[in-house]
Amino acid sequence: MGLPLPCLMLVTEPSPRLPEIIAEAVAGGVNTVQWREKVRNGAHYRQRCVSIRKASGDSVPVLVNGNWEAALACGARHVHLPEKSLPVGVVRWRLGGNGLIGKSVHSLEGALKAQADGADYLVAGTIFASASHPEIAPAGLEFLREVCAVITIPVVAIGGVTPENVGECIAAGAAGAAVLSPLMTAENPRAIAQAYFAAITAAREQVACS
Repeated sequence: MGLPLPCLMLVTEPSPRLPEIIAEAVAGGVNTVQWREKVRNGAHYRQRCVSIRKASGDSVPVLVNGNWEAALACGARHVHLPEKSLPVGVVRWRLGGNGLIGKSVHSLEGALKAQADGADYLVAGTIFASASHPEIAPAGLEFLREVCAVITIPVVAIGGVTPENVGECIAAGAAGAAVLSPLMTAENPRAIAQAYFAAITAAREQVACS
């Protein structure tokens, strides 16, 4: 199984409405869910994992963020790793199977290493100033261009990406976008997801014609 392309990834934040938000976002075009949860063990975690996977549907991969052991305990097949973590190859050996393993990268060196280690995709950022992480200086589109120019696996842009600027990320070579707060805090996650997916699709068509 490969990363759905073009990729519109929802990166979750804690919310009592999380399953509902995920289901609505998926209905609007989200085709990958990266699930982040602070508490990563126990019966509650496993129950949450089941509810998240159910809300996402069978065709949408749910990537458990950061903890391959918890993912394995929940029967999850896909994992997303921070840049400073175990090598992808080690995690793949521990998980077994053919699940997706992605990695966040914040430097060209980190991107090259993650690809060499066997990552299926990368999430690169922060591209623009982000409301969720205002303390982080954006790396900018030039960083995204540099990464996409040398990386052969899909690169997903993250950080301050909006329907208005996602086209710039696609033009820089990104395979899609990862979105946090704009979807998690939306009154209508379906409509916001639709706006993102439409903008991504239009940008890809424009790149193909140029």
